[in-house]
Amino acid sequence: MAAAHRAGAGEPVLLLHGFTLSHRVWHRVVDDLARDYDVMALTMPGHRGGRRLPLRELGVRGIADGIERDLDAAGWDTCHIVGNSLGGQVGFELERRGRARSLAALNPAGGWRRFSRTEFRLGLGFTAQYPLAALARVFGDRVATSARFQRPILRNCSRDLAAVDPADAADVLRAVAGCSVYLPIQLAFLRDGPLTDLDRVTAPTTLLLSEFDTFLTRDECMRRLLDELPGHVRERVLPGVGHIPMLENPGLVADAVRDHLEHAKGPRRGGAGLRGGPDQPKRPEM
Repeated sequence: MAAAHRAGAGEPVLLLHGFTLSHRVWHRVVDDLARDYDVMALTMPGHRGGRRLPLRELGVRGIADGIERDLDAAGWDTCHIVGNSLGGQVGFELERRGRARSLAALNPAGGWRRFSRTEFRLGLGFTAQYPLAALARVFGDRVATSARFQRPILRNCSRDLAAVDPADAADVLRAVAGCSVYLPIQLAFLRDGPLTDLDRVTAPTTLLLSEFDTFLTRDECMRRLLDELPGHVRERVLPGVGHIPMLENPGLVADAVRDHLEHAKGPRRGGAGLRGGPDQPKRPEM
């Protein structure tokens, strides 16, 4: 079993982090949800503390294969999946495989168009930050606990850097430094391309989109999801936070996930979703 934080009892809920991070980014959300659910935040393959990800398995499908092995080890045939960024993209892959009772995609990756400027911007951006990861790998906590080195990476994650607990910020740098697939997986992402078959999503699904996500912006990275996902998919905007909102406001994230889970467990209400309905306003015109 990969590194994980598991707590609580009830229906199973799996939390998946973003690229280069680890399960630790979810720790406050786990503690909140564990009052009512069996919650497991899992470190994905290739990431610090996660399963090894062989070069031949690089990519979203290879990561999903490793997660399925961990789900099998935990005895979870299906579970509610909450995924942030890359974790959201992997969540859609696990939904396609029938492992999701429901899916909450929190600023999910994969919404850009194939070979778009955005796709290359994201890859080049991660590559440009690699020297910081290398420094943190060499010098350890001398870099990981330094606000000077944390700041460039946290700017992609958060709107309000001051709201990020210093211990969590250091964990982000440690995870980035320990991501063994940081560079080679960039080519695999480019090879595999963005999300496809969005119209085939059948599990109860909610898009949780941060108001101030400047990393995966609404216009560049969410427009296609909003247009192509089926009408039963709901959208909820998380106010005041950036791309990895549990760093800034874990309570807000936990509340949004609870709302999603309650909706997923209840009867499907016709008409509610991206195209508007009795409990969901119409999405803004794009």
